[in-house]
Amino acid sequence: MISATQIQELIENDGYPAMFESYDREAPLYPQICQVVDASSTGAPLYGQKGAVFKGVDRFEELEDGNDPEDSTLGKDYTWQAKIRTYSRRIRIPRRVLAANRLGEVKASLVEAADEWGELSRLQKDDFVAGMFQRGTLTAAQPAFFDNTYVNNADPNAGFIYDGLPWYDTAHQINGSSYANHVVSSALTEANLETHLETMTTTNAVDARGNRVIIRPTHLIVPGGLNFTAQKILRSVQLPGSANNDINPLQGALIPVKWAALTDAASSAAYWIIEAGKGLRAYDSGAPVLEQYRHMNGDVSIIATYNFGATVTDWRRHFCANKAAS
Repeated sequence: MISATQIQELIENDGYPAMFESYDREAPLYPQICQVVDASSTGAPLYGQKGAVFKGVDRFEELEDGNDPEDSTLGKDYTWQAKIRTYSRRIRIPRRVLAANRLGEVKASLVEAADEWGELSRLQKDDFVAGMFQRGTLTAAQPAFFDNTYVNNADPNAGFIYDGLPWYDTAHQINGSSYANHVVSSALTEANLETHLETMTTTNAVDARGNRVIIRPTHLIVPGGLNFTAQKILRSVQLPGSANNDINPLQGALIPVKWAALTDAASSAAYWIIEAGKGLRAYDSGAPVLEQYRHMNGDVSIIATYNFGATVTDWRRHFCANKAAS
């Protein structure tokens, strides 16, 4: 009979190395564009977290000799919250295999499963964040990606982001006025990209008090069908399509990224402008944890588990174009 100690040795000596190798085999996009936080360091570890979108401090005032500086306040504009989800799969080893001491067979099954679990966990995290991008324009609630209810903390805006609207919308409120980070119809061209960059960095670059803030877009994210268009716009020295030898003002302005996870047919002509590391937070426990469980009938399950969640913390840092709202 294969013992629990032997199975644990297989997990540690064979399962984990196979899983770690596949987990790091190909880098996904989400760690490059999200602010990634350890899932165990939240307010409710491995369950969820809340945070505030602040109005920003008051601007500096001139200080005359002999006067005290004026107090500055940090008013809260909105509260966002994140649900950290638990994902798990297992393989089940029958008692008769264990009783027959077929250690090589158990090892082979474990290594194969661990190898696939490592790659799948990275892939699914990337797919989740990509789903937020693709579903974030829709006016109908999208609870699969934007319901951040967790234990004892219902999400008051379930299906939407913290202001009760889709992530990409035309009616976000700042200081009593409406702002947009979404355009339904706007094909990827040099002229349209310039317009949307101006919207992000000027029109939308204000805090909740209406004061100017700095937004630095870093990436243009596209599905596969727009990859070469994005490359031409952002990497050509001369203006694409011009016969006048004009310089290309957008050369190097953004990093063009083709994201294989953008598989929704409705997103085939859409594109996103983002400021990496701002406005989108992911809670990640890392590679799956492997553990064993012995069933009453003598079977043993080897279980892989990880925790992951993502939430929008500032819509201003993202812009979506050429994507329907329904």
